[in-house]
Amino acid sequence: MGEGPDLGDAERLTSGGAACEAGRERQAILALPSGLLVRARFLGAGPPVVLLHESPRSSAAVLPLAERLAPRFACVCLDLPGFGLSDPMPMARPEAPDFAAVVLEAMAALGLPRCPVYGSHTGAALAAAAAEMAPERVSAAVLDGYAAFTPGEQAELLASYLPPFRPTLDGTHVAWLWARVRDQVAAFPWNRVSDACRLPFGPPPLAALQAVVEDFLLAGDRYRIGYAAAFRYDHLEPLRRACVPIRVACREDDVLLAHMERTRGVGAETTLHRLSADRDLWAGQLAALIAADAGEARTDAAALAEAADRLAGGRRMVETPAGAVAVRLDGPADGAPVVLLHDAPGGMADQDGLAARLARAGRRVVRANLPALGATRLAPGVAPTVEAMAGGVAAALRAVGAEGAPVVAQGASFAVAARIGGRLLLLDPWPIVAEGVEEAIPDLAPRWDGTHLTAAFWWARDHELFKPWCARDNATAREIGPERDAERINHRFRAITLGGPVGAAATAALYRAARETAAPAGAVALLHPGEPDFAALRDRSAAEGIAVREAPREPAGLARAVLAALG
Repeated sequence: MGEGPDLGDAERLTSGGAACEAGRERQAILALPSGLLVRARFLGAGPPVVLLHESPRSSAAVLPLAERLAPRFACVCLDLPGFGLSDPMPMARPEAPDFAAVVLEAMAALGLPRCPVYGSHTGAALAAAAAEMAPERVSAAVLDGYAAFTPGEQAELLASYLPPFRPTLDGTHVAWLWARVRDQVAAFPWNRVSDACRLPFGPPPLAALQAVVEDFLLAGDRYRIGYAAAFRYDHLEPLRRACVPIRVACREDDVLLAHMERTRGVGAETTLHRLSADRDLWAGQLAALIAADAGEARTDAAALAEAADRLAGGRRMVETPAGAVAVRLDGPADGAPVVLLHDAPGGMADQDGLAARLARAGRRVVRANLPALGATRLAPGVAPTVEAMAGGVAAALRAVGAEGAPVVAQGASFAVAARIGGRLLLLDPWPIVAEGVEEAIPDLAPRWDGTHLTAAFWWARDHELFKPWCARDNATAREIGPERDAERINHRFRAITLGGPVGAAATAALYRAARETAAPAGAVALLHPGEPDFAALRDRSAAEGIAVREAPREPAGLARAVLAALG
């Protein structure tokens, strides 16, 4: 067995100017023939290479590598099923080849030529499986940090490494999450922090830990499914069967470095490559491995995004000047369109119940996640202003054919809706009577003790109980129905955490703008008489010339009220 391409003189690759010249990152959600929706990011120009992330991460985990490779390669970074913004697998117990089949399906749907597939940790297992399953589509597998667990190690990991991660009303899952991420960078396995398991390097910066938290929240309890599939997988078998080059590589500071030797001599196509811990040298070494089997075909991020547009489905990432805006489409395609904008803090998931009922009534429901909040990140250099958010939403609506449709704006999104035009319905525009509420927004900058996550959770939880959320006055608490909803609180907590400090600044801008924005002629406010600020909202709306209609808070009755107001 040879050692493959010589990495001794591999160039040092850095992100920055060179990557920017290769084109900006683009995002899309692919509607695959199987019915799965899979998020993809495209970056760079040159021969294509597919990059697969580890668990419990998303494609965000391989972006630093993609940025370094972008001047030489067209990088396709996929959210694996159940992670990031991709749908979960349709079966209860998928195996690694099932995940690999989705990767191959995405490659075929995009029309990629035969090309290398790179994978990190659990993503490496899927890259190996894909190479074994489809050598006509995968020219080589580059496996960065490839596990080769013994049966005993597999059994122990499956028994103890993957505890459930489910929302709680008391926030204990938030404390567990931060401890879990902290321990993951302190020891391997993370659940056995001891002298014997302690890592001799790290921890990474706070921003890196926060990124893991965010991806963990996107995966939720599904994180266990992808992990377990990789833990059950016989990692040596695809090396034995492969008929394309298998480049088993590992950084010197990787927890799986010792595993690389376990693959020595396994398979005629397997070569081993020890990589530098310096991230720029590491990227250069990986570039050399990828280039050895990259082929002659070339493409770029723009062409890949154009191919992805032809695979658009009910969930999309629409490129706008503000960044890639997450959009969801529900209901019949020929139904009369109506736009739903969510409150802040919050995200599109807060309106699932209302959207489903409007769709069943025959409306084409278009939801756009406000830029800077939740899963919609602002583009680099774009400030978190109401004008930027409104511009992003307006561009997204134009792209999906909903420009000029009536807008149902919940809470603080009134400030955005008033700037994009169209008939306007206001659902509980509470910020217009909440003076100074922006001053109470917590500091969400990551902290080593995890208290930024605690602050985010209590912001979400108090939003469920009080009006405004920072009043915390039991005498004027909100109606909550039979019981509090841990899932709804977790949706809002997740949106707050994903937005972080930028989302908090955007929310403050929305609150200020809501008090200062005049409603367009013909606007209607739907107010719930059981809310503690009902009288103040009614009087303020009347003073602004906004028609007022009473509406229940629960989704079925609210949907009927919205439909009646829309006529």
